[in-house]
Amino acid sequence: MKIQLITTLLFCSLAQHAHAAAPTTEKATAPLPQTGYFIDSPVTGLYYKTSSNLQGFTDKGAFHYNPGDVVSFFLGTNEHSYLLTQLSGQEVITPTLSSSTPSRSINMTRLLLSLDNTPQDRAEIELVSKMLSDPAFQQQLRRLDLNVLDSIKDSLTFDLVSTQEAVDHLNQSQHYIEHHFTSDEVIYSPLNVKLRNIIIKKKNHLGRACVLDLRYIDRPVYNTPIGEISYKITPTHLIEYPSIGDYFNSCYLDRNKSITSVIKEPISNFDDWLSMAACSMTGCTRSDLNGFAVEDHDDEGDWKYRTMAISFDPTTQLFMEKVQGLGPKAGIQHANKNEMIWFTYPENKGRQIDYNGIWQQTTYQQTDILESCLQIKDHTIFQAPLNGDSCPTDLLAYNRNVTTEYADMWWVKNSTSYVQLAQMNVTVRWYPLGQPAHYTTWEYLPAGQHWDQGILYRYQQTITPNTNGSDDINTYAISEFKKVAGDQ
Repeated sequence: MKIQLITTLLFCSLAQHAHAAAPTTEKATAPLPQTGYFIDSPVTGLYYKTSSNLQGFTDKGAFHYNPGDVVSFFLGTNEHSYLLTQLSGQEVITPTLSSSTPSRSINMTRLLLSLDNTPQDRAEIELVSKMLSDPAFQQQLRRLDLNVLDSIKDSLTFDLVSTQEAVDHLNQSQHYIEHHFTSDEVIYSPLNVKLRNIIIKKKNHLGRACVLDLRYIDRPVYNTPIGEISYKITPTHLIEYPSIGDYFNSCYLDRNKSITSVIKEPISNFDDWLSMAACSMTGCTRSDLNGFAVEDHDDEGDWKYRTMAISFDPTTQLFMEKVQGLGPKAGIQHANKNEMIWFTYPENKGRQIDYNGIWQQTTYQQTDILESCLQIKDHTIFQAPLNGDSCPTDLLAYNRNVTTEYADMWWVKNSTSYVQLAQMNVTVRWYPLGQPAHYTTWEYLPAGQHWDQGILYRYQQTITPNTNGSDDINTYAISEFKKVAGDQ
């Protein structure tokens, strides 16, 4: 098989039969709220609110949601506090499931551990409510870019735990989940489904940011940091379809190794592979598709130290795989700062996110919080001021053309009104008129049945090369976009 495909198939140690049985309901017409758990160790004191208006604080991880809900989790006392994550409601939610980027997931754990009121006992995380209710502290939280937390740790008013402590804790949390949430319930059946696997290179082995330069995006041979594979698992074969492939030279795709014809290999060739390939015949449980592991990895004789994480959202049917290199340690000298993301989903889903409509924008820049509304239609972006707490419904209010100010929102130029998931999860270099290069990292974790209820993050950054080949990444503005209305 030509492809590197899917670290899915390498996750022997990640998760062995760990899944919490779904609560049953007596009345199908009026199901009772279900109980889910936010586990980074069970977290107490995390405020949550669902799209059906269930709300409260997690208690030893427990929260309540209705089927089909999107759940928002906040560090604070209400929905106006710092938004930690927003995703589809499900039985077990972890930092791994809560973000599409490897570093953000680990840094989310670092933040929660740093705010734990019982640091001597990590079996449970109890959040410091008095600190979180302080407006000045909330202001500090809103300036955090969890993707590059180390760049501002010296300015924080609390001690930040190390990456290694967070990694060890996530590994322990995985054992907790395996021990406490066990079920053979099938949550996904990928057999005979044509799947698309998108690969995004975030950093190379030296820690250099992998950036898509928007000056070259229309060139047919431009090699981006995005790869792609299409395949199907059948009872007898694994079938690969023509695609640009998933081979990279450092940050960028090697199109010379694309897949140019249909390839069929006997499924018996993959008997040793686990995760989605292994469970496809009988159906996949939650533990087949969720897990976290720390490992020493033998890369053709070159040993590396890294984390590997997988997660699956039954509502969106999005399977994520994330790898983050942890650099050298005792016995391993490789710099290994690689970061990569894999998204796997039914082919008809990930290219059909409708970006047309009205988006509410909140921007955190230094001590300022700026709010506005954007209308995106016909490849053009118009702006209007917020009307109280909501965006105007009168389209005539959107009379300021700001398309050039959002040239980093590159999917607006798509020939259709749809954006691809990969386009919303990549770092771009762009050039405002008459200005030097700007950098934006986009992040979007789909939520809801139609993938349109997630929060889109825009991290405006400076990227400075270091002499050792890595990059310093500093974020000077963070914007959250929430789609509040479709095209009208």
